[in-house]
Amino acid sequence: MPEPPLKDPTPLQTNYIPQNIEYREQEIEALRDVFSNESVSQNLFIHGPQGTGKTHVTHLTLQEIDNKCYVDCSKHDTQYKALKQVLQQLTGEKIGDGYHTSDLQRKLVEKTGVLDTVVILDEIDFLLLNDGDDLLYFLTRMETRGQTGLVLISSNHEDLKNKIEERTYSSLQPRRIGFEPYTAEEAFQILLKRAQKALTDQSLQKAALTYITATTQNITAGLYWLKHAAETTNSVITESHTQDVQEQAFEKYAGHLLSHFSEHHRLLYQAVQELDVENNSINTGDIYTRYEELCKTYNENTLSKRRLSDFLKHLELLDLIEAEYHYGGQEGKTRDVKLASL
Repeated sequence: MPEPPLKDPTPLQTNYIPQNIEYREQEIEALRDVFSNESVSQNLFIHGPQGTGKTHVTHLTLQEIDNKCYVDCSKHDTQYKALKQVLQQLTGEKIGDGYHTSDLQRKLVEKTGVLDTVVILDEIDFLLLNDGDDLLYFLTRMETRGQTGLVLISSNHEDLKNKIEERTYSSLQPRRIGFEPYTAEEAFQILLKRAQKALTDQSLQKAALTYITATTQNITAGLYWLKHAAETTNSVITESHTQDVQEQAFEKYAGHLLSHFSEHHRLLYQAVQELDVENNSINTGDIYTRYEELCKTYNENTLSKRRLSDFLKHLELLDLIEAEYHYGGQEGKTRDVKLASL
């Protein structure tokens, strides 16, 4: 009986960070250069598409800095939530909800008193949809005897200057590091090394991995695809098998991205999925109508169109949907939406 191909799933996990991150030597050197001297009071803006290694490189490069905190802004998307996360990581104590924002700001000033601190704000675009500008302005003007440096990471914007107020950018003045998408060959080599650690010998056909990396150079999506292919066969992973499980693999990847979002995000995404099968072009009115039908099916109370518009923007930032904006007319700004795929 053939041996199942998956012997150790760990190297195929998205939170697995190899000691050597290939094809990012220049980015690593640039990041080290920013924090190589004794001062951490420098600000950095890192941008690049999903799955290009921005977060992994940041964690690996800054691992020797003792006083740092990491905030995933897709989970903590307001100044209040982000400040709580920063304080909890710096103090090691749970921060309740009974504080005013100014109280949290004052506590942070006290905590960073004489300590040099690096604050990493990943997926900064979600924070900037709300009051992220206010947080950045506060952090760049915060007066302490210690030094504070900011690392801002974006998957959607190459230029931060147009996303924040002029006074905030003037205080921030970040150095910028761009992560270009991997080539198909680079993605192939990265996933191959993970596969060699995770799979049994001779269990992955080259054509199968070539098909995956020719289809997507997003390493995170590729890992979900390869892992799902390994989990759904008891023999060799072939090209035809990777093709057969492509849609299911993307569902797992999308589920990973949506795992900490609300049930209404998932219903909204399901509405887009169903409409995408039926139509070539989807407008927001169709999405809201289908969403309301799904809420009735699952016995959920519907949210306002304004709130759902914010959630559609979240799906767009996650690169799960693509939106084309139209301005003018009786309805003002409207969106034509289509489903993203591997």
